[in-house]
Order: sequence, then C-alpha cells, then structure tokens
Amino acid sequence: MTATTASSAPQAGAALDALLDRITVLKLQQKSTEVELSPLLEQLSVALEAGELDATFSHNGYSFSWSAGRTSYAYPEPLQQQEQALKEAQRLAVAAGVATEKHGKAFWTIKPGRS
Repeated sequence: MTATTASSAPQAGAALDALLDRITVLKLQQKSTEVELSPLLEQLSVALEAGELDATFSHNGYSFSWSAGRTSYAYPEPLQQQEQALKEAQRLAVAAGVATEKHGKAFWTIKPGRS
C-alpha cells in the first residue's frame, strides 16, 4: 500500500462519516418538520371543506393542489381465495424460472434506529 493510499483511506472514511452524519441530521429535521406540518395540513383541509379556498391555488411561489386519498377495496372471501391461488401460482412461476424479472428505480430508505 502506498503512502497516498494509506493516508487517503482515513480521509475517505472521514468524508463518508461526515456525509452520513449530515444525512441523519437532515432526516431528523425532516421528521420534526413532518410532525409540525401534519396539523397545519389538517387545518388546510378544513379550510378547503369550508369553501375558504380552491383545491388548486398558488401562494408565495408555491403551488398547492389537494388530492383525494387513494381508493382501496375490501373483497369478498371467494375473491380473496382466488387472489391467494394466483399469488401461489406466481410464486411457483418465479421458482421455476418462467417469470420475467424487472427492477424499479433504486432508492435509499433512511430510518432512525430503534431506541
């Protein structure tokens, strides 16, 4: 190992530590911001329901747009059983190598440690 490589390893480690430290600080700030923002967004929804504002508007250079929650369904038991059978058939297709594998966009998940 050359002197350059030996001296750059601690620097690279320190730079990586600094990067990770900054990310974890920002994630903590993000969580704090989300906690503060949540009741404010509820108040905004109340104002929308009261007709005090439109579902889409701009304020201070920001565009606001209300979106209804995603619709989901609860299915009757016979349909749930068909779904389970389909999932089993899919699992077998993967195991047999006849299913085509696709990958979505890579991303990081960053969560605080459990205390």
